Amino acid sequence: MKNDHSEIHSKVCEINLYKKGEQEYGDSYRNHFLEQYKIAIQGVDYTSKWKHIVNNYFLTIHTVLLAAVGLSAAREKIAMPELTQQVIPIIGIFMAIAWWSTVRSYNDILEAKFSILHCLEEHLPLAIYRAEWEILSASHSNPRRMALIDSVVPALFFVFYALIFLFVK
Repeated sequence: MKNDHSEIHSKVCEINLYKKGEQEYGDSYRNHFLEQYKIAIQGVDYTSKWKHIVNNYFLTIHTVLLAAVGLSAAREKIAMPELTQQVIPIIGIFMAIAWWSTVRSYNDILEAKFSILHCLEEHLPLAIYRAEWEILSASHSNPRRMALIDSVVPALFFVFYALIFLFVK
């Protein structure tokens, strides 16, 4: 993956990102460059916040669904159709798949945004985000482990709902 990431980074930096050089652009190149860098950082922050909001949304949905599973399991005491006991885990499975897919998409978007930031930093005096990534890469065997954890949680819910569907009667 590291070679693949470096290859993508090179393509973004060399081919797609820089449409005009400083001489072609004019006197305001440096100021506009810094402003666009700031906008790119805000984009990363905004996307990270939305990812957090979406995770909270899915956790709330799963909390409600699991409460409904508990009510369904206690249906002898509550008038609830047996069909509900089968439908709720199926809804949970679909919600877990949607959550997993959404998390993967946000992780891909964030990786692309950081790749762009790293390209921009090649033309700045300090490469803070690039240095942070290099430190994480050197000190951990998998610097993307949080993205992995983000993907594993929905998969665990998927397995949990599948077990409920199969074994809770």
